[in-house]
Amino acid sequence: MVDDRRMPSWLWPVIGLIAVVTLVLIGLNREPAEFDPNTPEGTVQVYIGALVDGDFETAASYWADEGCTPISNIPTRGAPQVSVSLVSVDGNDVQANVVVRITENSEDPLGGLVEYQEWFTLTHQDGSWKVRQPSWPYYDLACEEQT
Repeated sequence: MVDDRRMPSWLWPVIGLIAVVTLVLIGLNREPAEFDPNTPEGTVQVYIGALVDGDFETAASYWADEGCTPISNIPTRGAPQVSVSLVSVDGNDVQANVVVRITENSEDPLGGLVEYQEWFTLTHQDGSWKVRQPSWPYYDLACEEQT
């Protein structure tokens, strides 16, 4: 008598498909990370959030007093729907650089997504982090001499 306790071969792909669908659903339901707004990465997160919400006055309140400052607090193009993820943060107690990866809808008539990295230079000023060199979404900058 042969005792065949092996699973049928068709069951392995079904188990694999269920695992993939489960992982995708978990990934889609994951909440975005929230950073402490008193950190450089948190400041950039709040800054970009204000731009996406169209609250340009709040975004402008995060600009440093010196450095590259936008000519106007209105961006030269609208804030598209974006997804932003943190790439890196480096610096010290006085100055920091934050790199983020931005994914936005393409302006191409055929659609699609555009992904790129943006760098933000921040300075610690009056007890909070300020964006010394805003680079998104495409402000026209009036740069002073930076030290």
